[in-house]
Amino acid sequence: MKFREERGIGYCGLACVLCVYDDDCPCCKVRIAAGHDCSAGKCAVDMAVAGCYACPEYDTCNEGMPHGKRSRVFNCYAREFGEQALIDRLRVNYGNGITYHTPDRLPGDYDKLKTEAEIFQLLRYGRNDPYAKCPEFDTVHFHLRQVREEDAEDLLCFYGDLSDWMFNGNAWCNGIFSSNHPPVEEMRGCIRSWLDEYKNKFYIRLSVVDKAAGKAVGTVEVFDNLDRAKRGAALHIDLSAPFETRTYIAELLNLADAELFRLFGFKYLIIWALPDAAERIAALNAAGYNIFESDSRENYFMKECPV
Repeated sequence: MKFREERGIGYCGLACVLCVYDDDCPCCKVRIAAGHDCSAGKCAVDMAVAGCYACPEYDTCNEGMPHGKRSRVFNCYAREFGEQALIDRLRVNYGNGITYHTPDRLPGDYDKLKTEAEIFQLLRYGRNDPYAKCPEFDTVHFHLRQVREEDAEDLLCFYGDLSDWMFNGNAWCNGIFSSNHPPVEEMRGCIRSWLDEYKNKFYIRLSVVDKAAGKAVGTVEVFDNLDRAKRGAALHIDLSAPFETRTYIAELLNLADAELFRLFGFKYLIIWALPDAAERIAALNAAGYNIFESDSRENYFMKECPV
């Protein structure tokens, strides 16, 4: 089986790029234009839409083919991220051995799953779904793993004084505590809220553990729901003052290049840095980040996916 990108996606959500039933078939859309009888395809042509995913009546229509379990997921993915994004994810998964059909035309990996939610997660993340098992990473000085309640006392060394936000990577943290000097129990409550967001598949919060001391010296948040249509994400890096240096920040930025773009399929990342954060900005510039032009976000830097 070959990946035939030129075939695209059928009107109903079939992945013509991976079809194994007819090597000579140009694709469903070409066949329908030539007169092939397909009620879903004819409907899409009459509605002048690129596919069922783009049809305003898709959720309530009675066509059968576009509403199979797998087709619904593919159509919903194309609606949310775009048709090319669907093709891109199918290509990546195909390269990683995830089957659409088996070579002998039996149902593939997407069809073997029981729920649409499971199919969506497989499509979006492949078999390395970070919301099924939180990833862990190592750099020269740090071990990154999911934040834990027992990190509360260590993290208070950083989050325990919220009066100075120059170096903090996540400006939104300014509203998570009731005072500028939160107690350890409030820190535990904050960690529980981060873990709840992980369960809801909203973002991932990792503790940055200093290998030498064995203590958490900050956190990294991967907010992969920032810009789902364009597959953009925010990387919030919060480090205690002794680690707010270009060397340590560069380690985390290199980790993003090596692991996060690939794991999540990001097209771009943005990271926050105030103008006075000279060390952070130096690290961002050296790593290829540029000012993020946005009317709604200030002091962010952006990098597109490394080739």
